[in-house]
Amino acid sequence: MKPFLFLLMSTCAWSQIQLPSIGVMLDESGRARPVTGAPAAAALGQPIFDGVVISLACTAQMCLSKTASALVSTYGDSVPAPPGAAIIAFESGLNAAAAYVYFVATGEFALWSPGSLTPVGFAPAGDVLSLRASAVQVEFATEHDESTWVGNLNLGPANSILLLDGGGALLAANGQVRLLRPDGTELDFAVTGADGFIGGFIRMSDRYVEVITTSGMWALDVEPGHEQIFLLPGVSH
Repeated sequence: MKPFLFLLMSTCAWSQIQLPSIGVMLDESGRARPVTGAPAAAALGQPIFDGVVISLACTAQMCLSKTASALVSTYGDSVPAPPGAAIIAFESGLNAAAAYVYFVATGEFALWSPGSLTPVGFAPAGDVLSLRASAVQVEFATEHDESTWVGNLNLGPANSILLLDGGGALLAANGQVRLLRPDGTELDFAVTGADGFIGGFIRMSDRYVEVITTSGMWALDVEPGHEQIFLLPGVSH
């Protein structure tokens, strides 16, 4: 009876932060916190995982976090994992409860599903920076020859990149965030006070991406027709 009650409580707690919700961010202390409300009046909730989170990715339904030694999901399961940071990409389409995970320190690649982690063999050229997964294929953004590559496409030098579902990418360089659409169009966003450095992207939900900078944390709305960037509450300065 107790496991059922725990699962029920976890599911209820997660459902409470979904609507209205911008997503889940990592704050400056490494805690994963829900962000609710509207961009102009967003509020932070209590951490949804115990302790420090190294890496994080979320959809509208769930989050998967990488701690020092495990992958932990908002479903309540925990799977032992290699140490260090991870790059996480949920499989788009029908199988939303599966994710591909690249472990940066060890170079290992695996498929996560609730309660399991299955190794996947691959050997990309260069350092892996981002993943995009579907039922058909897994795409990689890599760095080699001082440039960022997606397959055979050279996007030039960048601090960070995030491959977006359905095509396109976010690219950070020189205090700017470039939103590249699959049709070849581009939108650029200046991050005020970033001192020329944008340190990374975190998928907060299906619609919002956290932008980590030296001046604080921002959120970028990537939904077509609604693109905007704004400071996240509580930890930005």
